[in-house]
Amino acid sequence: MQGNPRGEREVQPDPAGSVPTGVYIHVPFCRKRCPYCAFVLVESDGSLHEQFAGKVCGQIERVGPGARTLYFGGGTPSLLSPGQLDRIIRAVGGAPEEITVECNPEGLHLDGLCDIGVDRITLGIQALEDGLLRFLGREHDAQGARRAYREASRLFENICVDLIFGIPGQTPAGWRRTLEEVRSWRPAHVSLYGLTYEAGTPFGRIRERLPEEAERAMYETAMEELSDYHHYEISNFALPGFESKHNRAYWEGRPYLGFGPGAHSFDGRTRWQNVSNVRDWMDREDVVLSRETLTPEQVRIERLLLGLRQDVGVEMERIPEGLEPFLERSEGRVRLTRAGRCVADSVIAKLV
Repeated sequence: MQGNPRGEREVQPDPAGSVPTGVYIHVPFCRKRCPYCAFVLVESDGSLHEQFAGKVCGQIERVGPGARTLYFGGGTPSLLSPGQLDRIIRAVGGAPEEITVECNPEGLHLDGLCDIGVDRITLGIQALEDGLLRFLGREHDAQGARRAYREASRLFENICVDLIFGIPGQTPAGWRRTLEEVRSWRPAHVSLYGLTYEAGTPFGRIRERLPEEAERAMYETAMEELSDYHHYEISNFALPGFESKHNRAYWEGRPYLGFGPGAHSFDGRTRWQNVSNVRDWMDREDVVLSRETLTPEQVRIERLLLGLRQDVGVEMERIPEGLEPFLERSEGRVRLTRAGRCVADSVIAKLV
């Protein structure tokens, strides 16, 4: 990507014209940074929350995006007060079909969210074994995770449970028990992520990692245990009708606008990114760090990458020789088979 020598503003014309678009708000605050986390955030005592909400509202109001969907990610967006979230929701305007707020089990505060229009939450459960949660640096324990889900389920029908697999010390039997218990809760949505070891994080220095074969087996176990869910994207499983509308728009290549430090925007051809340093973002008037206009070939590759992550697949004249075990034709399109989902990155690499 090229830099932003002209100091262009974050605020851009609505990328879809008058058509509602996806709006993402990156809330860069957490009570504590987990050792595997490389997201843009700061450990927060709440002193910056009001300033953050005010700045986001001002930027949104200059655009008037008319959100089709609205997603508060982070960080821990639920650290903002209902009043601060409500101000942002009102600034976005429109009539969003879905408003999501990411939450963590520790310090969970849900009072007032339904009243301001939030209809979907994600819970960062991550694991249901105390030893694994301590290893991940999480503040909650397994009982805390269970309490948080029970509390959330009294208020929300549309709950996504986030889980991590491939954690050192995690056993196949323990992972299966976690999946069985989560399935018994019957959440509307489950998202699964393999543990990553990002450079610059404490976990980036860990060398004793689970072998790829073990992670692949855990993913296969998840597909088995969640077989009565709609496996609509490689990492995502939903009860019918509860697929994430906001995230699906990303995978379909639709335009979106991102506000907050490190957030990205896309107008269908050009992508731009905000500065990632939280203080810089707070202090600067012009916060776009870089932009990139995609070539037709880049657009083609992105559509292929994102399309094959989904169960709907992509248009493809023929399945390349040697990839028959990993790709299948369905309703005139080509998609990953069950075996292909386990090695999706290598399959896609051979196609591009």
